[in-house]
Amino acid sequence: MKSKYSFIVASLLSGLTAISQNKQEADFNGKELFSTVQKYVSLGEHRTGTPTDLATSDWLGKELASYGYNVKYQEVPIRQFFPEKVSLSSGKDIIKAFPLWWVDEKANRNVTGALVDAGNAEAQYKSNIALIHLPLKQQRANPKTYIDSIINLGVKGIVAITDNQSGEIEAYNTNKEQEPWKVPIILIAPKDSAKALAFVKNGKPVNLAINGTFKDVKGRNVYGTIGKGDKYIVVSTPISGWFTCGGERGSGIAVWLSLAKWAASQKSNYTFVFTGNSGHEHAFKGAHEFLEQNAPPVEKTHLWIHFGAGAATLEYKNTASGLVKQTNVDPKRRFFYNDPVNKSFNNAFAPINAVKVLANENPGGELVYVAKKGYKRFAGVSYAHPFFHVKTDDATTTSPEILEETARAFKDFIEEDTKL
Repeated sequence: MKSKYSFIVASLLSGLTAISQNKQEADFNGKELFSTVQKYVSLGEHRTGTPTDLATSDWLGKELASYGYNVKYQEVPIRQFFPEKVSLSSGKDIIKAFPLWWVDEKANRNVTGALVDAGNAEAQYKSNIALIHLPLKQQRANPKTYIDSIINLGVKGIVAITDNQSGEIEAYNTNKEQEPWKVPIILIAPKDSAKALAFVKNGKPVNLAINGTFKDVKGRNVYGTIGKGDKYIVVSTPISGWFTCGGERGSGIAVWLSLAKWAASQKSNYTFVFTGNSGHEHAFKGAHEFLEQNAPPVEKTHLWIHFGAGAATLEYKNTASGLVKQTNVDPKRRFFYNDPVNKSFNNAFAPINAVKVLANENPGGELVYVAKKGYKRFAGVSYAHPFFHVKTDDATTTSPEILEETARAFKDFIEEDTKL
């Protein structure tokens, strides 16, 4: 017969277990994760060096500090363009547009001419404005080569219909070697393609306008460090983007922040570094700056996890009436991992519905630069969901349920890989 003391001890142990389980549940609560996405979206459009970008790093830095991290900031200087009124017009008919970066500060950004279809072999380009489609078909040259070939024909400007599932304007990132375009280039929505083709057909002059201002500004990386271990675990994510970026950026930031809170509560033999980098849409500038100046040494880094675009976004199905949102995670979401973490990654992510790619040299998103820098063990996610880089990507492109399952899978992965 058990003594009353045995009963008391058993009750206490049971209570402690329940408290521990409840704490873990609190660390990865779907509603809290979703509220992080809502907060990120509410701040506004997240382009590098804008007040929203700085407010984002300030908010995330305060969150990390509240968990006990030693927080630092790293400025990312940039010559930024702030668009005000960007359009294609013919008489009173106006199509809203968005610039293709980099905008040339010295070029004439208000031009007039006939709009000619680049798909027409007989089109007369010289002194006119070309209408093209982006992204390019696979059989064509890369975008820069193709656009330069159109510019070299003597056009005054270029209008690009951005073909994508959402029907809205899709913005495009720059690359490291990109120079400002020699002529103004604007992006328009697929839903406006019929009106643009009508401009082509009527042959009347159109006006292409990119109005705005240039400013020298600074984006800002934020990174927090916690722990006294000799080996590091780095968890990174971009924090800037073209628009509000709910599913694109917000879902990854929510998972990133929840893992930071969880990691701070662990008695770990590792030192954790959580970095949120600005400058993503501008050739991944902040990520490069962090890698070159503040990242832990390659030989001392046990694991690098990266949350790129679309970390946890919902599936959308094409129907006759347009995209219809589903309640499940997008099964085309792409996770990347390399050989050294093969076992721990696949154990942790076995129940997760996604495309899982073994990529030792060319993983997706900014993780590719981590691999090229020589870091030996890494995993991450990067996926262009249907509202990728468009203004309508808000918090509704994700959900509490899929955020929670994603966060828990990455927590399980870290535990599996480190035996915390």
